[in-house]
Amino acid sequence: MATSKEYAYYIKGSKLALAQKDLVFSSGQTLTQPGLNDLGIAGRLLWKSPKESIADGLEIQYVHSPNYFINETDKVDTAIDTYLSLDGLLKIIDSASDNYSASPQSLSDGKYIVLKKAGKFNGLHKVKDAGVGYITLYTKFSGSATVEVAFEEAPELYYNVDVLNDEDDELDIPRYLATAVVYYVKAKYAEDTGEMELKEYFMREFRALTEKFHAGKQKGPFRVQSFSMLT
Repeated sequence: MATSKEYAYYIKGSKLALAQKDLVFSSGQTLTQPGLNDLGIAGRLLWKSPKESIADGLEIQYVHSPNYFINETDKVDTAIDTYLSLDGLLKIIDSASDNYSASPQSLSDGKYIVLKKAGKFNGLHKVKDAGVGYITLYTKFSGSATVEVAFEEAPELYYNVDVLNDEDDELDIPRYLATAVVYYVKAKYAEDTGEMELKEYFMREFRALTEKFHAGKQKGPFRVQSFSMLT
């Protein structure tokens, strides 16, 4: 007979942690339904790291909200082939010795790049320094400082990147949702000035537009069930 197991989770920053309820003391005594913060006889929490591995035991559904946009996907460099650690930061290297501080990349301190097909380094990175054959990033990396490590495949480096960091940035959303965002901002302004009725009005308009937008993306036929006594 399969035994019942209980799990819990918590989120801290961008990390999700799992905990498993331990109902058995070291003496072999079995406990009954302890609370999340209950302590055992020895003063140890009953929620512990999972005691066994379960293949495909966790499914996470989420929505990704990007904080950057690649303006031109054809502005890509594929010459980067190795990496190492430089004073605790990630340094990516091009053995062909392209000059990344010159055109077309024109990278310098404070600019951004996006790496794809770069394994654990996929994503957005801020540039610290660039020159002939290398780019040093603000990304922390504690690997070898002397031995260059080869990427498993040729990374794609996008250098025409726009990062969302001020009011002048444009949101990459449909025009229909842009109107919904305006209603949301107005609702927040009304909340700040204490006009709660006005705030609720704008929030209703915001929800109506977003719900209508998502409903319009549903696929398949819609069915309506009726009864003989209803007209």
